[in-house]
Amino acid sequence: MKLRLTDSTLPFEKALRELGHVWDVSLGADGVPVFWEQSGNQLVVRKNEQGEVLIKGSRKVHFFRGLSLLSEHISEPEILIEETPAFRNLGASFDLSRNAVMTPKALFRMFCRAALMGYTEIYLYMEDTYQLEQYPFFGYLRGAFSKEELKCLDAQACELGLELIPCIQTLGHLERFLHWESSAELQDTPDVLLAGEEKTYCLIEAMLKNCRECFSARKIHVGMDEAMNLGLGRYLKKNGFQSSFSIMLEHVKRVRELAHRFGFEPMMWSDMYFRCASPNNDYYEDHIEIPQWVLESAPEDVALVYWDYYHPQKEFYERYIRLHQQFRAPLCFAGGMWTWLGPAIDYDVFFRNAQPALYACLENGVQDIILTTWGDDGGETSPQAMLLGFQAYAEFCYRQTLDEEWLNRRLKACTKADGQALRMISGFNKTPQMSADSDLPNGAKFLLYQDPLLGIYDLDIESMGFAQQYRRLEQEFAKKRQEHDEWETLYLFYELLARVLKNKAELGIDLYRNYHAGKTQAFCMLADQALQASEDCTALLDAWRDLWEKECRPFGFEVLEGRIAWVISRLKSTARKARQYGQGEISRIEELEPERTLVLRKEGTKCMHGVYFWKQIVSTSKAF
Repeated sequence: MKLRLTDSTLPFEKALRELGHVWDVSLGADGVPVFWEQSGNQLVVRKNEQGEVLIKGSRKVHFFRGLSLLSEHISEPEILIEETPAFRNLGASFDLSRNAVMTPKALFRMFCRAALMGYTEIYLYMEDTYQLEQYPFFGYLRGAFSKEELKCLDAQACELGLELIPCIQTLGHLERFLHWESSAELQDTPDVLLAGEEKTYCLIEAMLKNCRECFSARKIHVGMDEAMNLGLGRYLKKNGFQSSFSIMLEHVKRVRELAHRFGFEPMMWSDMYFRCASPNNDYYEDHIEIPQWVLESAPEDVALVYWDYYHPQKEFYERYIRLHQQFRAPLCFAGGMWTWLGPAIDYDVFFRNAQPALYACLENGVQDIILTTWGDDGGETSPQAMLLGFQAYAEFCYRQTLDEEWLNRRLKACTKADGQALRMISGFNKTPQMSADSDLPNGAKFLLYQDPLLGIYDLDIESMGFAQQYRRLEQEFAKKRQEHDEWETLYLFYELLARVLKNKAELGIDLYRNYHAGKTQAFCMLADQALQASEDCTALLDAWRDLWEKECRPFGFEVLEGRIAWVISRLKSTARKARQYGQGEISRIEELEPERTLVLRKEGTKCMHGVYFWKQIVSTSKAF
């Protein structure tokens, strides 16, 4: 799409030239003349009989969404598109702390796509992945961003009309920094800072000072979620017992004052306020009343972020929104894209929960929305696989719909990605034979990493059709890869993941059943199957590395490389023992002797749940 700038669109020239590296847009005297008018709350794209295009909107970023809408209809003689955003702010959050630290170049690509979708905010979730001069072990060998890189990202976001917001941690979730010996005096428990300690506030001051120097945004997210054992570690030894809530209140006060000193408007996750009112220390309760003293304790100028990724019922979100609205503080809602199950994002669960959550926000006056993409346990999901979820939140904001056909068309216009292909990724986690009520199964992860001789989860998946499912997925992604588009690396990764799993998913079941049936003749064939899976794992690792290097810094990939090396080694050990047994060199395989038991589902049901941490999957012995 070639455009000709006018006086009103000249300020966009730099951004458009940069956008041209990511999206099909160019500038030239023979291009379509485009005018921009900043006014009103509606986004309007109008093309008249003379071929002139007017884009109107209240935010700079609306110009870029307008361009993506224009690109779908550029050949039409006249155009009139009108959209009214349902929310004041729409934010996309990137987890840059669970090993997968995106490169500045990859983040800029995401900024461009987010602008074309119509996002207004980008949150960079950085626990310790930004450099602090006074703290050399903060982000050490973790791919931490320099000041220069963050300043450049901030400038790039501003050019696109995006507000780039630091999302940091000032209490919990700092285990990777706190595990260093030099951080011992700052540690309460392994992942929680020592509240009340002046050196802790020197650290937080350094965090905020660094963010102020790098980011132009007024907002800052200071975290403070899931500090479960606050006050029960070194704090307890130093100060005696105090309730975690009273400790947190004082800490929030100190952090708030520091944030204001640097000109920030802080926001924080809301769960610690709810946990103090819960008899079970939970965030989500079917029946909960927030005490008045808790409501009054929360500062009215620290916005609360209600995060909820789990509920399919609109009524639950509505009740929790109303509970949050009892506080005097501004409210923001954060949904989740279900990127944390392993290498395969679960779009089925995402869409199931996103629609009721967004309608609840729309109908109950919530004006600020964030979509999070957590990478728990190693950042195994590629950012490339996340685009459909981002597009979904954007289309709901501007069109109040999650219609699949519309969504896929808009995704193609903004990113060139194939929505149907991305939706297929959910098939790695579950099969049609499983109950629809299954609780967030993640077969792609636990079947990739589980030991074939131990077969910890074999009985859970028996007769569930996983091997057949992976054969189908291998074929589907091979077809997509043969289209040779810019997503070929992503399709290859999922093709190879399916190839590994079609041979490995039910290998342990076959070993166990044949062993106990006395069918020794089957074991040489099963040994070959294990060796084939190990060879396929080598190819998978290469594809995973290529995919990682397109988006992320190298730090952290050593973890995934070690995990796949573990799988390869155990498959080779399985092949060796199976062949020895099949050829009569050994008389028994001790790992196959114990009777298998159900772990992830109950007897007589097809309702399965998942297991999310590598160290819990690979062995029943202590792994790490």
